[in-house]
Amino acid sequence: MALVKCKQCGNDVATNAAACPKCGAPVAKKSSVGKILLFVFGGLAAMCFIGTCVGGAASMAGKGASGTSASAGDSKPAEAPKQVDIKTLLREYADNEVRADSSFKGQVILTSGVVDDVKKDITNSIYVTVGTGKQFEIPQVQCFFDDEHAAKAAALSKGAKVGIRGRVSGLMMNVVVRDCEFVDL
Repeated sequence: MALVKCKQCGNDVATNAAACPKCGAPVAKKSSVGKILLFVFGGLAAMCFIGTCVGGAASMAGKGASGTSASAGDSKPAEAPKQVDIKTLLREYADNEVRADSSFKGQVILTSGVVDDVKKDITNSIYVTVGTGKQFEIPQVQCFFDDEHAAKAAALSKGAKVGIRGRVSGLMMNVVVRDCEFVDL
């Protein structure tokens, strides 16, 4: 049993006491390290979840009812892609997000890597995470695809090599790339 000072009168009070025996003031309970860690990691998990949701919703926001881009009839980026080694892209974003954004954000890139996950976010948008193949790699490239690419995405397996073309949106836990399409290696 540990003792703490009463905030009202300064008397020594047991930590398990409900109130100070001298003045009756409630004893402030100290938060356990476990509770603090739970709060911190819970907050981080919520931010990641919200980031994925917002990212998926943002990709859907520019689409009409037909599922194609509202700004053009074709969802493929029109400009010539900048060929980027996936190791370079991930290393740049891991090292300095601001510098990497100035080099890659808004740019259409062409890269290839190893498939880690093929999933849908809560807005039902298809995405594939691609990396170098290292275990527990952070960040990875998170590529969002239109429904027209669902068959190709469904055919992928973890560990498969894949080529990707799309527009870099920036870093949100992963390097987010939108309007993606699969390309032959």
